Amino acid sequence: MIGLGALCVLLAVALVVYVAATERQMRGLAASLAQRSREGQRLRLVFPTAAARELAQEANHLIDEAAEARIEAAEERRALQANLASFSHDVRTPLAGAQGFLQLYAVADDDAERDECVTAAVERLSAMRILVDSLFEYAKADDGSRELAREPVDVAAVASDVLATLYPAFAERGWRPEVSLAEDAVIEADGEAVRRIVENLLANCLRHGSAAPTVELRATGSEATGFALVISNAAAGLGTLDEGRLGERFYRGDASRRAGGSGLGLATACSLADAMGLRLLLSIESGHFTVTLSS
Repeated sequence: MIGLGALCVLLAVALVVYVAATERQMRGLAASLAQRSREGQRLRLVFPTAAARELAQEANHLIDEAAEARIEAAEERRALQANLASFSHDVRTPLAGAQGFLQLYAVADDDAERDECVTAAVERLSAMRILVDSLFEYAKADDGSRELAREPVDVAAVASDVLATLYPAFAERGWRPEVSLAEDAVIEADGEAVRRIVENLLANCLRHGSAAPTVELRATGSEATGFALVISNAAAGLGTLDEGRLGERFYRGDASRRAGGSGLGLATACSLADAMGLRLLLSIESGHFTVTLSS
């Protein structure tokens, strides 16, 4: 009887010690987690019970994910800073050119020379305006708080209108786009945003293409809202481009740099399409750059 009583006392003491040790370890884990999660250090157990081990594994998984997120964010910040520095240089170049021609205007000998200076300055200011407008349009498209309208949009009508607006630019190059917009596609979207996407895609053809584009509207599936607007054109230097990065902000390959541009047109189009639940597929094949906007 005495032996049983002593055993019960020992078990009770052991249980109290176990509970106290577990409680101490839980508090230690909580304090360690608060510190290590900020520093990216993984947790280690002093008293590895099954529950504590499972808790530590889950906590370490969260710590690892947080550390990876911090690394990715830091890399993105570095890339953004480098891209903004490059973009700032692109803006300063035409600005400096315009200032230079205006200074030459002040010392020009005749009206003809002054007219040349003014024309050159206006051209460079126009180039700078395009770059700044591109950044502004991308900022608006990438604004998650922006509310896009939901209204019936005739994709063929939007594409036709944009093509008509850009007809002088195509005619100046002697290009006649091959257009097939026979299919009907009326979708619920923001009409201005859809127009901006098509404008950016066709402007990309004008800026970087080497031949007139083809523009085709295809029906997909049995529903009237299923569509694919495919814009494709031949372009030089496509081999220098990274197909997987075409929709990234500020991304420009060597061919794009020679032709100018901000590297934001396609990124803006991708952002707008994503905001409306549409898909924008960018691909390079057989010397052609192809963009497919689809539902």
